[in-house]
Amino acid sequence: MTEISNTDAAVSHHRLDTIPGCASTCYTTKRQQIMDGARRVFLHDGFDGASIGDIVRAAGVSKGTLYAYFHSKEKLFEALIIEDRRKQAEAVFTLEENDQDVVQALRRLGKTFLDMLLSPANLDFLRIVVGASTKFPQLGKVFYEAGPCHGTNRLACYLGRLTEQGLLSVDDPQLAARQFLDMCKTGIHLRMMLGDRTAPASEEIERNLDSAIKVFLAAYGPRQS
Repeated sequence: MTEISNTDAAVSHHRLDTIPGCASTCYTTKRQQIMDGARRVFLHDGFDGASIGDIVRAAGVSKGTLYAYFHSKEKLFEALIIEDRRKQAEAVFTLEENDQDVVQALRRLGKTFLDMLLSPANLDFLRIVVGASTKFPQLGKVFYEAGPCHGTNRLACYLGRLTEQGLLSVDDPQLAARQFLDMCKTGIHLRMMLGDRTAPASEEIERNLDSAIKVFLAAYGPRQS
C-alpha cells in the first residue's frame, strides 16, 4: 500500500489551510484536478500499473499535494470509483415520479443503462476494479454500492411508486429492479467483459429490451381483479 506518514500529511494539509480563500473552492478544484489526472492514468495503466509518480505528473500537482487529499493510491482509486459510479447512476436512473407509461419508461431506462454499461470506458474501468478487488476487496464493495446498488435503489423506488398507484404488482421492488437490469444485459455484457470488442447490433439491443420488458410485465403487471 502506497502511503505517507501522518507528519507529511499534516504538513500538506497545513499548507492548504494557510492559502487565503482556499478553504472550500480551492480544496474542491484541486481535489478534482487530482482525480481527473488519476482517472487517465488508471484507465491507461490499470490499478497495479499506475504509480503515484505518473498520477501526480498527469494531474500537474506535487506528491505532497496529492497526499494531502488522499493518503494512498487505494484511497484515491476508491474516491474515483465513488464519484464516477454515483454520477453515472444518477444520470442513467433518471425516472420521472409521475411517469405512468411503464413500457416506455422501462425502455428508456434499459437503453440508457446498456449504453452506459457497454461503453468501452466503462468496460475497461470495471475490468480494472475486478482485478484490483482480488487484493483490495473493499474496492469491489465500494464499486458495487456506489454504482449497481445506487442505481437499483432508484429503480426500486420508482417500481414501488407504480405499485402504490396500481400500475404494477411488485412485492419486492429491490429484487424486481435487479431482475429487470439483469435481463436487459443478458448475453451481451459478459461477452464484452471477456474481450469481445464488437459492439452489439441495435437489433440485439432492441431484442433484449423487448424480451426484458415482456417478461418483467408478465411477472409484475397489475393484478387482475
